[in-house]
Amino acid sequence: MYRVIVADDEPEFRVWLRSLLESSEDFQLVGEASTGTEAIHLIPSLVPDLVIADMYMPEPDGLEVARYVQDYFPGIKAILVSAREERVYERLAMEEGALAFIPKIRLSLDALRQALQGEE
Repeated sequence: MYRVIVADDEPEFRVWLRSLLESSEDFQLVGEASTGTEAIHLIPSLVPDLVIADMYMPEPDGLEVARYVQDYFPGIKAILVSAREERVYERLAMEEGALAFIPKIRLSLDALRQALQGEE
Protein backbone atom coordinates (compact mmCIF):
# COMPACT_ATOMS: atom_id res chain seq x y z
CA MET A 1 0.00 0.00 0.00
CA TYR A 2 1.26 3.46 -0.94
CA ARG A 3 0.95 6.18 1.69
CA VAL A 4 0.05 9.38 -0.20
CA ILE A 5 0.15 13.13 0.35
CA VAL A 6 -1.97 15.19 -2.07
CA ALA A 7 -0.98 18.82 -2.68
CA ASP A 8 -3.29 20.99 -4.78
CA ASP A 9 -4.77 24.46 -4.34
CA GLU A 10 -8.18 23.39 -5.73
CA PRO A 11 -10.34 22.02 -2.88
CA GLU A 12 -12.71 20.29 -5.32
CA PHE A 13 -9.84 18.40 -6.91
CA ARG A 14 -8.51 17.30 -3.52
CA VAL A 15 -11.98 16.00 -2.59
CA TRP A 16 -12.21 14.10 -5.89
CA LEU A 17 -8.70 12.65 -5.54
CA ARG A 18 -9.29 11.71 -1.90
CA SER A 19 -12.41 9.78 -2.97
CA LEU A 20 -10.50 8.09 -5.79
CA LEU A 21 -7.64 7.02 -3.52
CA GLU A 22 -9.98 5.83 -0.78
CA SER A 23 -11.74 3.57 -3.31
CA SER A 24 -8.55 1.55 -3.73
CA GLU A 25 -6.73 -0.87 -1.45
CA ASP A 26 -3.44 0.23 -3.08
CA PHE A 27 -3.41 3.77 -1.70
CA GLN A 28 -3.86 5.37 1.72
CA LEU A 29 -4.23 9.15 1.90
CA VAL A 30 -2.16 10.32 4.87
CA GLY A 31 -2.08 14.08 4.25
CA GLU A 32 -3.43 16.97 2.20
CA ALA A 33 -1.95 20.37 1.43
CA SER A 34 -3.26 23.40 -0.46
CA THR A 35 0.19 24.92 -1.07
CA GLY A 36 3.67 23.66 -1.77
CA THR A 37 4.83 25.01 1.59
CA GLU A 38 2.22 22.93 3.41
CA ALA A 39 3.29 19.84 1.44
CA ILE A 40 6.96 20.41 2.23
CA HIS A 41 6.11 20.68 5.95
CA LEU A 42 4.03 17.47 5.89
CA ILE A 43 6.59 15.28 4.11
CA PRO A 44 9.17 14.89 6.94
CA SER A 45 6.56 14.09 9.58
CA LEU A 46 4.31 11.79 7.52
CA VAL A 47 7.03 10.20 5.34
CA PRO A 48 4.70 9.13 2.53
CA ASP A 49 5.61 6.77 -0.29
CA LEU A 50 4.09 9.11 -2.87
CA VAL A 51 3.38 12.82 -3.23
CA ILE A 52 0.85 13.85 -5.88
CA ALA A 53 1.24 17.59 -6.49
CA ASP A 54 -0.26 20.16 -8.84
CA MET A 55 2.43 21.66 -11.03
CA TYR A 56 1.12 25.21 -10.67
CA MET A 57 -0.18 25.58 -7.13
CA PRO A 58 1.10 28.54 -5.10
CA GLU A 59 3.93 28.86 -2.61
CA PRO A 60 5.96 26.97 -4.16
CA ASP A 61 4.66 25.10 -7.17
CA GLY A 62 4.68 21.34 -7.68
CA LEU A 63 7.94 21.46 -9.61
CA GLU A 64 9.69 22.79 -6.52
CA VAL A 65 7.96 20.20 -4.33
CA ALA A 66 9.24 17.45 -6.66
CA ARG A 67 12.75 18.93 -6.47
CA TYR A 68 12.53 19.02 -2.66
CA VAL A 69 11.44 15.37 -2.56
CA GLN A 70 14.24 14.36 -4.94
CA ASP A 71 16.88 16.30 -2.98
CA TYR A 72 15.90 15.41 0.58
CA PHE A 73 13.75 12.25 0.39
CA PRO A 74 14.88 10.27 -2.66
CA GLY A 75 12.94 7.21 -1.47
CA ILE A 76 9.66 9.09 -1.90
CA LYS A 77 8.10 9.25 -5.35
CA ALA A 78 6.47 12.40 -6.75
CA ILE A 79 3.84 12.50 -9.48
CA LEU A 80 2.91 15.90 -10.86
CA VAL A 81 -0.52 16.74 -12.24
CA SER A 82 -2.01 19.71 -14.04
CA ALA A 83 -5.25 20.80 -15.67
CA ARG A 84 -3.07 21.69 -18.66
CA GLU A 85 -1.94 18.93 -20.98
CA GLU A 86 1.09 20.40 -22.78
CA ARG A 87 3.77 17.81 -23.49
CA VAL A 88 6.48 20.13 -22.20
CA TYR A 89 5.13 19.54 -18.69
CA GLU A 90 6.26 15.92 -18.79
CA ARG A 91 9.81 17.02 -19.58
CA LEU A 92 9.74 19.68 -16.84
CA ALA A 93 8.45 17.16 -14.31
CA MET A 94 11.18 14.64 -15.15
CA GLU A 95 13.87 17.33 -14.94
CA GLU A 96 12.81 18.05 -11.35
CA GLY A 97 12.93 14.38 -10.37
CA ALA A 98 9.23 13.52 -10.59
CA LEU A 99 8.34 9.95 -11.46
CA ALA A 100 5.63 11.06 -13.89
CA PHE A 101 3.38 13.84 -15.14
CA ILE A 102 -0.30 13.00 -15.54
CA PRO A 103 -2.84 15.51 -16.89
CA LYS A 104 -5.73 15.76 -14.41
CA ILE A 105 -8.23 14.74 -17.07
CA ARG A 106 -6.34 11.44 -17.46
CA LEU A 107 -5.68 10.85 -13.76
CA SER A 108 -7.03 7.49 -12.57
CA LEU A 109 -6.01 4.64 -10.33
CA ASP A 110 -4.74 2.81 -13.41
CA ALA A 111 -2.64 5.82 -14.48
CA LEU A 112 -1.12 6.01 -10.99
CA ARG A 113 -0.42 2.27 -10.93
CA GLN A 114 1.19 2.40 -14.39
CA ALA A 115 3.48 5.25 -13.34
CA LEU A 116 4.46 3.43 -10.16
CA GLN A 117 4.99 0.07 -11.91
CA GLY A 118 7.26 1.77 -14.42
CA GLU A 119 9.53 2.61 -11.48
CA GLU A 120 9.79 -0.99 -10.19
